[in-house]
Amino acid sequence: MTVIQRHGPYCFGSDRGLDRVQMELLANSFNLPAQQATGVLGGRTQPMSLEIDRYGPVLIKAYFRGGIAGRLNLKTYLGPGPCRGQAEFEMLKKVRSLDINAPEPVAFALRGHMLKQTWLMTRMLTDSITLSQLCSDNPQAARQVMALVTAQVRKLIKNRILHVDLHPGNILIKGSQDAYIIDFDKAVVKKQGCSGLGRRYASRWRRAVKKHRLPSFIDDTFRSGLGDDLEKAS
Repeated sequence: MTVIQRHGPYCFGSDRGLDRVQMELLANSFNLPAQQATGVLGGRTQPMSLEIDRYGPVLIKAYFRGGIAGRLNLKTYLGPGPCRGQAEFEMLKKVRSLDINAPEPVAFALRGHMLKQTWLMTRMLTDSITLSQLCSDNPQAARQVMALVTAQVRKLIKNRILHVDLHPGNILIKGSQDAYIIDFDKAVVKKQGCSGLGRRYASRWRRAVKKHRLPSFIDDTFRSGLGDDLEKAS
């Protein structure tokens, strides 16, 4: 059950609850300016990091609007229902319960009611690198971990989970034996089977590989690793 706590203008949600010092540290970090992301497929902004008692290093992700609306108002959202931070918090718990490698959610935070700002806190995956960066730094190592990557994606397909932005920048490689999927913002569980889900993943993956001029093997091995999931209907 999610524990909901208030701290000043913020509403925090977590599984174990946060103490006053933890909430104060997090709230102070929310007001820091966002930093430009670096690297291939790194997104628009860089998540902040913070050391939190009982959790260690934590990444703090702020949610931003895209498109024309984002140019007018980057950080706030209009509308009822769960905030994006809470939705991703719950989705991370779900995928981890299905034995899919994903970051451990720590908490989410919300400020506002109709006009909302929201954040997500996850445990940092230390000593990890994105697959896209690994392709640049060590192509041979990237080739060797592709079986780990596709094994995780096949679990998404098996459980009918649609990750709306699956690409090599949203895969973290930890050491040489673990592949993690990150950024489950707006991910959903399809209610009616997984027909075409593998093809959708393969299409998004190929666009990213071509756009950012990543090695072609990263696309070829991805498609071959999905195998029957590219064609089968359920």
